[in-house]
Amino acid sequence: MDSSELLDILGNQNRRSILRLLSQKPCYVTEISEYIGVSPKAVIDHLEMLEEAGLVESHVDDRRRKYFHISRSLRLEVDVSPYRFGVKSAYPSRCRTKVSYEHVEIDGVDDDVEDLTARLERLEKIKNELSVAQRHVQSRMEEVMQRIEEEADENRARNGDG
Repeated sequence: MDSSELLDILGNQNRRSILRLLSQKPCYVTEISEYIGVSPKAVIDHLEMLEEAGLVESHVDDRRRKYFHISRSLRLEVDVSPYRFGVKSAYPSRCRTKVSYEHVEIDGVDDDVEDLTARLERLEKIKNELSVAQRHVQSRMEEVMQRIEEEADENRARNGDG
């Protein structure tokens, strides 16, 4: 799915509320309708759009009640600055081995479940650190781009081009 289409879908407050609820537990239409305060028909329309986008799936239980749930994880990044606008979406990789990036090393998930809580806490810490690092890098990039722009303006002024 195209990132801009995904932004359009997620731009609706009701669809974001549905996803927020489904991130907690699978739900049927009436539950969702009561939770977000809109008609079941409107909920069905939103769910159809979310299903078409591949964000939610459904299954029918023994009582023939249709439950909806989030289909898979998705990361959406939006970069808005005076120098660029970009949107990027990505599904998490399913790598089960050790992966090394230039500055970060992340272990794959073993079949051994003895210390999953500690692993989860470590990964949450890395995720938080990466988020802070992304903001820091973005800030430094903007500072550099602003400096380049200022230097270009000064060069144009010196050369009589501006």
